[in-house]
Amino acid sequence: MPVAPVAPTDRLGVLIAAYEYELGSCFRCPRRQLQVTRLGEITSEEGETPLYACRQCVEDLLAMHERSVGREGPRPYILQLPRVPRE
Repeated sequence: MPVAPVAPTDRLGVLIAAYEYELGSCFRCPRRQLQVTRLGEITSEEGETPLYACRQCVEDLLAMHERSVGREGPRPYILQLPRVPRE
């Protein structure tokens, strides 16, 4: 009988699980064709380039954020960007 996945209960795990993932390439590491989520974009006069990151890099970025604000600083929040179809 298959076992249902257990939802994370730690703060970092909850943040990571809240993002929507799709197959793609991570902007931060060389891995391709894995689950990524859109984190933002780089905008210039020439246009906009979306930035997608894999789960491991999202976890690393959130941990870096946690260390930079310290325990007494503002807490990270989740912002799910609207999906834009890839061409």
